[in-house]
Parts: sequence; structure tokens; C-alpha cells
Amino acid sequence: MENPFQFGRELGAGELVDRQEEIAEVVGALRKGGKLFLIGPRRFGKTSILKAASDHATRQGAVVLRYNVEGYPSLELLVSAIVADAAKSLKGGVERAGALIKKFFSRLRPELSFDVNESLWKVTLGAAGSEGHPQVALLVDALGSLEKMAAEVSPQRSTGLVLDEFQKVIELGGEAAEGQLRAAIQQHRHVGYVFAGSKTRMLTDMTTEASRPFYRLGSVRFLGPVPRLQFERFLRTQFSRGGFRIEGAGSKAAPRDPVARILDRAEEVPYNVQLLAHACWEQLTGAPTGKAGGRILSEAVVHVSLNRIIRQYDPFYTQLWNQLTSIQQKTLIAVMQEGGVSLLSMKVARVVGSGPSTLQRSLEALLARDILRQEQSAGSLRYRFEDPFFAAWINAFAASL
Repeated sequence: MENPFQFGRELGAGELVDRQEEIAEVVGALRKGGKLFLIGPRRFGKTSILKAASDHATRQGAVVLRYNVEGYPSLELLVSAIVADAAKSLKGGVERAGALIKKFFSRLRPELSFDVNESLWKVTLGAAGSEGHPQVALLVDALGSLEKMAAEVSPQRSTGLVLDEFQKVIELGGEAAEGQLRAAIQQHRHVGYVFAGSKTRMLTDMTTEASRPFYRLGSVRFLGPVPRLQFERFLRTQFSRGGFRIEGAGSKAAPRDPVARILDRAEEVPYNVQLLAHACWEQLTGAPTGKAGGRILSEAVVHVSLNRIIRQYDPFYTQLWNQLTSIQQKTLIAVMQEGGVSLLSMKVARVVGSGPSTLQRSLEALLARDILRQEQSAGSLRYRFEDPFFAAWINAFAASL
């Protein structure tokens, strides 16, 4: 049996664990002309949810344009991709599609060519270098044009636009981008929008503060961890299907549950859970068959597999650690020791060897570098590692550096 624990790529709907509600909400926004903000930390499966939802909506007849904004160095290149994909979605031949694009996107003055060998449209924007037509204006014009095209050309088909890592649009376009984009899309009814991002604090402020333009522009979905019970069931089922026994399964006097151990060491972050489970599977596949006639998932297997992962990523973690200041390194150790809470107390400041204000700046720097993230729940604030295995590496190796 092929290793069922996959990571590092977009997963299909059948490979995701307990994300049906999120997928359904994204599909609803895309097909019904809604506006949805999907906010969740990196490694939580956000991009896979968007893929699964986009595929589902497409099978239902919708036109879905999906982009990861971080993949575009400028808004001009993003807009060019949107225009090219809009042309690709049109029916009736190359000549008709080109004419319609020039009609609906006339403010952008697009120049189009069609590569017959690759079946791809290539677009350059004549308006891109025009005075008084900044980057955000290009995107605003593109969205307005897409709305007109959806309303006139195919009103019977749903049209949806997904912008993953949406916060990059604001970073590229500046603070004024929020107001310009809201003014552009708040009246749109024929295009459904899904804005997704991993900068949770930035996007939360953007969508929940009454003074911000995106406040109440659409619905907001915060992506949390997969419920532990469902993740445990998924792991047990997959290991069992592979012919592996789980140490102590069904025994009241069992040692620590290895499935629970996988979730604990990965801190229930979906990407890391899949990565550690994948490593355990590979470890078991290469192990000799036990006396009971099957290989056994044990706490020892989890421990060995985790060590193998952090050794594999040691060059990356070492480089990352060495790029940090001494205060930042001590701050990360404090996050581990204190469980990520009450980090601005005098007790922690003394351990780190600096005042609370310096410690606050250190935390802000680690957040900006996506090494830490903030988790807010029930009125409390907790700092967590974006990559829990970096914490495991620090615990294992940093003391010797």
C-alpha cells in the first residue's frame, strides 16, 4: 500500500481530514457571488481547501480563477494572469475570445497572443505604464471588467475568483488598496470572491476592526486545527489499512498511545502531523516483521521518526537559528518553556536577560519572519511555532551550538 500520509503539495478533497464545512463554505461563496475571507496559519491546509473547493465548483459548472498572490512579484503580473485566464474561460474560438477580452478589459488596453502549441493566452497590459494608473488601479479595473464579463457573457454560469495569500495585495498596493478594492467589489453580484491568507493577525485586524474598509465586507472563516478525535481516527485507520498494529491498542494498561504522541509532537498542525505520520510509515515499512506477524507503531517509532525529520532539516534549521539575534534565540526558548503564554512578565524578561519592551520587539520580529504565530482563543493570547519541528530541533540541538 502506498504511503497515505501526504504533505508538501495540494491535497484533494478525499485526502483532507474533516474539512467538509470549510470546503462547502468556499464553494458557496464562489457559486453564489459571495465574499469570504478564509484566515488560517500556514501548514493548516488552507491551500488544499481552496483547491478542493475550486475543483468542486468547477465540476458544478462554475468558472473559477485561482491564484496565490505570493507567486507574483507585482500586481501587474497578477492582473495579466487574470486577464489571460478570463480569455481561456470563454467559449467560441480564439478570435471571439480575444475580441471580448479587449472589449471588457478595455481600460487595461490588453495585448493578447495565443500560443497554439501550449494552448495558452499571453497578455501584456498597455495601461501598466500609464501615468495615473498605479498597480492597484490595474487590479481594480480587472475586477470590474471581470464582473461585467460574468454578467453579460455567461450569466447562467457562476464565476469565482480566489486570491490566496491575499495580504500580499495590500503589501504590494499599500494601505490605500483596502479602500479601493472595497469600493470596486462591494456592489459586485456576478463574481464570488474568496480572499485567503496566513498573516492571521494582519487579516484579522483588516476584517474585524470597524475603521477598516474590509469590515463586514463579507463573511469571515477562521481556520483552526483539525479536531483531535477526527485526526486520531484518520491516523489509526490508515495505519491499520497498511497492515500495521498500534502498540497497546485496546489495552487499558497500554504505554503512551503512539497516535496521540504523533499529534502532540506535531502540535496538531496538519502539515506536521502528515509529515511525522509519513516518516513513521516509512520507518515501519523498512523495519523487520515482528513476532506477532506485523510491524508495530510504537512511541519508540515516533521518537526515531521525529529525530530523522529534524536531522534531515538540520541545515535549514541551523541556518535559521544562526540568523537570529541572541535575544531572539532566548525568546524562542522562553516560548517553549512557558508554553507561549505570559511572555511579557518580569519572570520571562529576567530569563531572557532584557526588559519587557525589548522582549516585545523580539516577539514582533519573530512574528514578522513567520517563525512564530499568535493564537487567540477565549480571550487569551498564546505564541506558537509556525513549524513545531523547529521547536523540537531547538530542544535537541540548539544547546550545543
